[in-house]
Amino acid sequence: MKKLIKYTLPLALTFLAPAAQAEYLWGFFDTGLHYLDWTQNTTHRTGMKSHKDDFFYLELEGGAGFTWGETYGFFDLENPLNKEHDQPGDEQRYTFKSTNRFYLGHSGFNLYGHLYGTYSAPLGVHFHDVMALYGIGYNIKAGNFWYKPFIAKRYTDQTYYTGDNGYVFGWAAGYDFTAWGENFSLTNWTEYEFDRADQYAAGNGGKEGVNGGAGFWWKPNPSLTVGLQYRYADNKLGESFLQDGIIYSIKYNF
Repeated sequence: MKKLIKYTLPLALTFLAPAAQAEYLWGFFDTGLHYLDWTQNTTHRTGMKSHKDDFFYLELEGGAGFTWGETYGFFDLENPLNKEHDQPGDEQRYTFKSTNRFYLGHSGFNLYGHLYGTYSAPLGVHFHDVMALYGIGYNIKAGNFWYKPFIAKRYTDQTYYTGDNGYVFGWAAGYDFTAWGENFSLTNWTEYEFDRADQYAAGNGGKEGVNGGAGFWWKPNPSLTVGLQYRYADNKLGESFLQDGIIYSIKYNF
Protein backbone atom coordinates (compact mmCIF):
# COMPACT_ATOMS: atom_id res chain seq x y z
CA MET A 1 0.00 0.00 0.00
CA LYS A 2 2.89 2.42 0.71
CA LYS A 3 4.15 1.92 -2.85
CA LEU A 4 0.63 2.56 -4.19
CA ILE A 5 0.43 5.84 -2.25
CA LYS A 6 3.85 6.80 -3.62
CA TYR A 7 2.54 6.37 -7.17
CA THR A 8 -0.91 7.91 -6.73
CA LEU A 9 -0.35 10.87 -4.38
CA PRO A 10 1.83 12.93 -6.77
CA LEU A 11 -0.63 12.11 -9.52
CA ALA A 12 -3.56 13.31 -7.40
CA LEU A 13 -1.77 16.54 -6.50
CA THR A 14 -1.02 17.16 -10.18
CA PHE A 15 -4.72 17.11 -10.96
CA LEU A 16 -5.96 18.92 -7.87
CA ALA A 17 -3.49 21.80 -7.94
CA PRO A 18 -5.08 23.69 -10.86
CA ALA A 19 -8.60 23.28 -9.46
CA ALA A 20 -8.32 26.30 -7.17
CA GLN A 21 -8.18 28.60 -10.19
CA ALA A 22 -10.28 26.48 -12.53
CA GLU A 23 -13.41 27.63 -14.27
CA TYR A 24 -16.28 25.19 -13.87
CA LEU A 25 -17.82 24.21 -17.24
CA TRP A 26 -20.14 21.24 -16.68
CA GLY A 27 -20.99 18.50 -14.23
CA PHE A 28 -23.40 15.79 -13.15
CA PHE A 29 -24.20 13.69 -10.10
CA ASP A 30 -26.52 10.70 -9.68
CA THR A 31 -27.34 7.80 -7.42
CA GLY A 32 -28.35 4.43 -8.85
CA LEU A 33 -29.64 0.95 -8.15
CA HIS A 34 -28.18 -1.77 -10.39
CA TYR A 35 -28.54 -5.53 -10.76
CA LEU A 36 -25.82 -7.59 -12.46
CA ASP A 37 -27.19 -10.81 -13.96
CA TRP A 38 -24.30 -13.03 -15.05
CA THR A 39 -24.94 -15.52 -17.85
CA GLN A 40 -25.34 -19.16 -16.84
CA ASN A 41 -22.11 -20.02 -18.62
CA THR A 42 -20.24 -17.48 -16.50
CA THR A 43 -21.81 -18.60 -13.21
CA HIS A 44 -21.19 -22.30 -13.89
CA ARG A 45 -17.60 -21.99 -15.08
CA THR A 46 -16.14 -19.62 -12.47
CA GLY A 47 -14.16 -21.26 -9.70
CA MET A 48 -14.27 -20.88 -5.95
CA LYS A 49 -11.75 -18.03 -5.83
CA SER A 50 -13.81 -15.73 -8.07
CA HIS A 51 -17.23 -17.38 -8.04
CA LYS A 52 -19.68 -15.11 -9.89
CA ASP A 53 -23.13 -14.73 -8.33
CA ASP A 54 -25.77 -12.27 -9.51
CA PHE A 55 -25.97 -9.24 -7.22
CA PHE A 56 -27.49 -5.82 -6.56
CA TYR A 57 -25.32 -2.79 -6.00
CA LEU A 58 -25.88 0.82 -4.96
CA GLU A 59 -23.85 3.53 -6.68
CA LEU A 60 -22.93 7.18 -6.28
CA GLU A 61 -21.56 8.61 -9.53
CA GLY A 62 -20.45 12.03 -10.70
CA GLY A 63 -18.22 14.00 -13.02
CA ALA A 64 -17.21 17.56 -13.81
CA GLY A 65 -15.36 19.55 -16.44
CA PHE A 66 -13.11 22.56 -15.87
CA THR A 67 -10.87 24.73 -17.99
CA TRP A 68 -7.86 22.67 -16.80
CA GLY A 69 -9.41 19.25 -17.45
CA GLU A 70 -12.08 16.86 -16.23
CA THR A 71 -12.78 14.34 -13.49
CA TYR A 72 -15.11 11.35 -13.09
CA GLY A 73 -15.74 8.83 -10.33
CA PHE A 74 -18.09 6.41 -8.64
CA PHE A 75 -18.46 4.50 -5.40
CA ASP A 76 -20.38 1.17 -5.28
CA LEU A 77 -21.67 -0.92 -2.41
CA GLU A 78 -22.20 -4.44 -3.75
CA ASN A 79 -24.50 -6.97 -2.05
CA PRO A 80 -25.68 -4.27 0.40
CA LEU A 81 -28.02 -6.65 2.30
CA ASN A 82 -25.60 -9.59 2.56
CA LYS A 83 -23.91 -9.54 5.96
CA GLU A 84 -23.33 -13.29 5.92
CA HIS A 85 -22.22 -15.30 2.88
CA ASP A 86 -21.76 -18.94 1.93
CA GLN A 87 -19.99 -18.44 -1.42
CA PRO A 88 -17.01 -16.24 -2.39
CA GLY A 89 -19.28 -14.13 -4.64
CA ASP A 90 -21.86 -13.39 -1.91
CA GLU A 91 -19.87 -11.04 0.31
CA GLN A 92 -20.35 -7.30 0.54
CA ARG A 93 -17.79 -5.40 -1.51
CA TYR A 94 -16.80 -1.76 -1.82
CA THR A 95 -15.71 -0.60 -5.27
CA PHE A 96 -14.52 2.82 -6.40
CA LYS A 97 -13.13 4.44 -9.51
CA SER A 98 -11.61 7.86 -10.20
CA THR A 99 -10.37 9.07 -13.58
CA ASN A 100 -8.83 12.47 -14.26
CA ARG A 101 -7.60 14.21 -17.40
CA PHE A 102 -5.38 17.29 -17.33
CA TYR A 103 -5.58 19.09 -20.68
CA LEU A 104 -2.35 19.85 -22.52
CA GLY A 105 -3.45 23.21 -23.91
CA HIS A 106 -5.87 22.92 -26.82
CA SER A 107 -4.09 19.98 -28.44
CA GLY A 108 -6.74 17.42 -27.52
CA PHE A 109 -4.10 15.45 -25.57
CA ASN A 110 -4.23 15.14 -21.80
CA LEU A 111 -2.31 13.64 -18.92
CA TYR A 112 -4.38 10.67 -17.76
CA GLY A 113 -4.73 9.32 -14.22
CA HIS A 114 -6.95 6.46 -13.12
CA LEU A 115 -7.46 4.76 -9.75
CA TYR A 116 -9.72 1.73 -9.30
CA GLY A 117 -10.20 -0.46 -6.28
CA THR A 118 -12.42 -3.19 -4.88
CA TYR A 119 -12.42 -4.46 -1.30
CA SER A 120 -14.35 -7.24 0.38
CA ALA A 121 -16.08 -6.45 3.68
CA PRO A 122 -14.92 -6.15 6.40
CA LEU A 123 -12.68 -3.73 4.59
CA GLY A 124 -10.14 -5.78 2.66
CA VAL A 125 -10.02 -8.68 5.13
CA HIS A 126 -10.67 -11.37 2.51
CA PHE A 127 -9.68 -9.65 -0.72
CA HIS A 128 -8.61 -6.36 -2.24
CA ASP A 129 -7.49 -5.27 -5.71
CA VAL A 130 -6.35 -1.70 -6.43
CA MET A 131 -5.11 -0.51 -9.82
CA ALA A 132 -3.35 2.80 -10.52
CA LEU A 133 -2.86 3.98 -14.11
CA TYR A 134 -0.82 6.94 -15.28
CA GLY A 135 -0.36 7.85 -18.92
CA ILE A 136 -1.67 9.99 -21.74
CA GLY A 137 -5.12 10.36 -23.27
CA TYR A 138 -6.88 12.16 -26.10
CA ASN A 139 -10.37 13.68 -26.39
CA ILE A 140 -12.43 13.58 -29.59
CA LYS A 141 -15.85 15.19 -29.95
CA ALA A 142 -17.96 15.42 -33.10
CA GLY A 143 -21.50 16.64 -32.58
CA ASN A 144 -23.20 14.28 -30.12
CA PHE A 145 -20.42 11.67 -30.36
CA TRP A 146 -17.42 11.62 -28.01
CA TYR A 147 -14.45 9.26 -27.74
CA LYS A 148 -11.69 9.39 -25.12
CA PRO A 149 -8.88 6.85 -25.58
CA PHE A 150 -5.83 6.50 -23.32
CA ILE A 151 -2.71 4.40 -22.87
CA ALA A 152 -1.16 4.05 -19.45
CA LYS A 153 1.35 2.24 -17.24
CA ARG A 154 -0.26 0.11 -14.53
CA TYR A 155 0.63 -0.51 -10.90
CA THR A 156 -1.29 -3.15 -8.91
CA ASP A 157 -1.78 -3.62 -5.17
CA GLN A 158 -3.70 -6.88 -4.75
CA THR A 159 -4.19 -9.66 -2.22
CA TYR A 160 -2.03 -11.99 -4.36
CA TYR A 161 0.35 -9.55 -6.09
CA THR A 162 1.82 -6.08 -5.62
CA GLY A 163 4.02 -4.27 -8.13
CA ASP A 164 4.32 -2.91 -11.67
CA ASN A 165 1.87 -4.76 -13.86
CA GLY A 166 2.15 -3.93 -17.54
CA TYR A 167 0.06 -1.47 -19.52
CA VAL A 168 -3.55 -0.64 -20.35
CA PHE A 169 -5.01 0.73 -23.57
CA GLY A 170 -8.61 1.78 -23.20
CA TRP A 171 -11.35 4.26 -23.92
CA ALA A 172 -14.69 5.68 -22.89
CA ALA A 173 -17.13 6.62 -25.65
CA GLY A 174 -20.72 7.74 -26.07
CA TYR A 175 -23.37 8.96 -28.46
CA ASP A 176 -26.45 10.97 -27.48
CA PHE A 177 -29.52 10.99 -29.72
CA THR A 178 -33.25 11.63 -29.81
CA ALA A 179 -35.87 9.22 -31.19
CA TRP A 180 -39.67 9.28 -30.96
CA GLY A 181 -39.35 12.45 -28.92
CA GLU A 182 -37.25 10.70 -26.24
CA ASN A 183 -33.62 11.15 -25.18
CA PHE A 184 -31.27 8.16 -25.49
CA SER A 185 -27.55 7.44 -25.17
CA LEU A 186 -25.16 4.69 -26.22
CA THR A 187 -21.99 4.27 -24.16
CA ASN A 188 -18.97 1.98 -24.08
CA TRP A 189 -15.88 1.57 -21.95
CA THR A 190 -13.17 -0.96 -22.66
CA GLU A 191 -9.77 -1.65 -21.14
CA TYR A 192 -7.21 -3.92 -22.82
CA GLU A 193 -4.44 -5.01 -20.45
CA PHE A 194 -1.16 -6.32 -21.83
CA ASP A 195 2.35 -7.29 -20.74
CA ARG A 196 1.11 -8.21 -17.28
CA ALA A 197 3.67 -9.29 -14.69
CA ASP A 198 4.32 -13.04 -14.77
CA GLN A 199 3.29 -13.61 -11.15
CA TYR A 200 0.01 -11.74 -11.64
CA ALA A 201 -0.67 -13.37 -15.02
CA ALA A 202 -0.38 -16.86 -13.53
CA GLY A 203 -3.50 -16.37 -11.43
CA ASN A 204 -5.46 -13.85 -13.49
CA GLY A 205 -5.96 -15.28 -16.96
CA GLY A 206 -2.58 -14.71 -18.60
CA LYS A 207 -0.49 -11.86 -19.96
CA GLU A 208 -3.42 -10.10 -21.67
CA GLY A 209 -7.04 -9.40 -20.81
CA VAL A 210 -10.09 -7.33 -21.69
CA ASN A 211 -12.61 -5.67 -19.38
CA GLY A 212 -15.55 -3.48 -20.35
CA GLY A 213 -19.22 -2.72 -20.80
CA ALA A 214 -21.64 -1.32 -23.39
CA GLY A 215 -24.79 0.53 -22.36
CA PHE A 216 -28.11 1.71 -23.77
CA TRP A 217 -29.71 4.53 -21.76
CA TRP A 218 -33.15 6.18 -21.80
CA LYS A 219 -33.77 9.48 -20.01
CA PRO A 220 -37.57 9.92 -19.76
CA ASN A 221 -37.17 13.12 -17.72
CA PRO A 222 -34.30 15.20 -16.30
CA SER A 223 -34.37 13.35 -12.96
CA LEU A 224 -34.53 9.73 -14.16
CA THR A 225 -32.28 7.50 -16.29
CA VAL A 226 -32.98 3.83 -17.08
CA GLY A 227 -30.41 1.58 -18.72
CA LEU A 228 -29.31 -1.84 -19.90
CA GLN A 229 -25.60 -2.68 -20.00
CA TYR A 230 -23.75 -5.64 -21.47
CA ARG A 231 -20.84 -6.43 -19.13
CA TYR A 232 -17.89 -8.46 -20.46
CA ALA A 233 -14.47 -9.59 -19.33
CA ASP A 234 -12.04 -11.99 -21.03
CA ASN A 235 -8.89 -13.29 -19.30
CA LYS A 236 -9.85 -11.03 -16.42
CA LEU A 237 -11.52 -11.14 -13.00
CA GLY A 238 -9.52 -14.20 -12.03
CA GLU A 239 -10.59 -16.41 -14.95
CA SER A 240 -9.12 -17.34 -18.35
CA PHE A 241 -12.37 -17.33 -20.36
CA LEU A 242 -15.10 -14.90 -21.41
CA GLN A 243 -17.38 -13.80 -18.56
CA ASP A 244 -20.45 -11.75 -19.44
CA GLY A 245 -23.81 -10.59 -18.16
CA ILE A 246 -26.51 -7.92 -18.25
CA ILE A 247 -26.77 -4.99 -15.83
CA TYR A 248 -30.23 -3.52 -15.23
CA SER A 249 -29.95 0.08 -14.02
CA ILE A 250 -32.07 2.93 -12.74
CA LYS A 251 -30.56 6.27 -11.72
CA TYR A 252 -31.83 9.42 -10.03
CA ASN A 253 -30.11 12.53 -11.42
CA PHE A 254 -29.56 15.46 -9.06
